[in-house]
Amino acid sequence: MKFKPIIIILIFAFLIGGAVYTAQIDTKQTENTETPEKNSGLKQGSKAPDFTLKTLEGKQISLKDYRGKKVILNFWATWCPPCKGEIPEMQRFYKENHEKNVEILAVNLAFTETKPQKIKDFVRDYGMTFPIPLDEKNTINKQFRAVSIPTSYFIDEKGIITNRHVGPMDYDFMKREIKDM
Repeated sequence: MKFKPIIIILIFAFLIGGAVYTAQIDTKQTENTETPEKNSGLKQGSKAPDFTLKTLEGKQISLKDYRGKKVILNFWATWCPPCKGEIPEMQRFYKENHEKNVEILAVNLAFTETKPQKIKDFVRDYGMTFPIPLDEKNTINKQFRAVSIPTSYFIDEKGIITNRHVGPMDYDFMKREIKDM
């Protein structure tokens, strides 16, 4: 039990460091007016940048494949306690709303995972039935600047970001966000 306080301190240090890093990136991108495209696609009202990833089953999917649907794009990992807490809420929401033109894409930060089998076991144990794209090279995570996880983007039928949410979501929150699109 001596390790618990150390682990908690390390987690807080990581989160604070990530917030400082993100603030520095935001400041640099705001100051650099020559390349505004670097900051595009991440703000409310911007078109979400497209990406292509393989799913846990090996199927290749692109964000643009989901145009015409409302999408919750979620970044998560198996080792993340808040992610573990929101997964049952996301699964319940998906089960009740998937037939209503709503999709959840739960991008696993596979580059942070210790073993690929751990992701498969987690998905099975939590009964996750929505697509699980794998960010094995940290490209999509960087593109969307999801420094802290879980982070979710709400994307409308036209591919426009309507909201960005950092932290775990519950069923009622997802319901409100989708309704407000």
